[in-house]
Amino acid sequence: MRVRMLAWGAVVGLLVALVTPMAAFAQAETTTTHFSDSDSYADVNPCTGATGTFSETFKGVTHSTELPDGSFHETTTVTSTFTFVPDDPNEPTYTGRSTFWDGENLNKQNNYTSTVTNSFVAKGSDGSRLTGHLVVHVTVLPDGTVRVGFEKDRVSCP
Repeated sequence: MRVRMLAWGAVVGLLVALVTPMAAFAQAETTTTHFSDSDSYADVNPCTGATGTFSETFKGVTHSTELPDGSFHETTTVTSTFTFVPDDPNEPTYTGRSTFWDGENLNKQNNYTSTVTNSFVAKGSDGSRLTGHLVVHVTVLPDGTVRVGFEKDRVSCP
């Protein structure tokens, strides 16, 4: 009889373990992705309007964490070195560095926020200097209403 009770106890325990929702065992899932690349494309000098070719080499990392309730947090950071070569050889060529950052959150109440920053510094072949900074933020409520939203962009030209 004691063996039979132990056997039934084991069967009931196994059934409980199999029937228990997997969410109860779920844990946060975190990923990290490193990346790098180069790119080149037609662009325009933001200060003079001169057309040219923008070339950059960048590297970055993205971290994301997703919780069992659907909440998540993500950040991405990218740094780059770049060159802007104008089509007109009388215009200065610029070389510089930039940093991009993005952070996003979605909480269990389904409120979504995103913030992006980008800054750059470039030195011209004529000794001039260009700088820029961008900040964008948005907060969206579950019904799709944008509670906060703004963009601040500043470029300093020679």
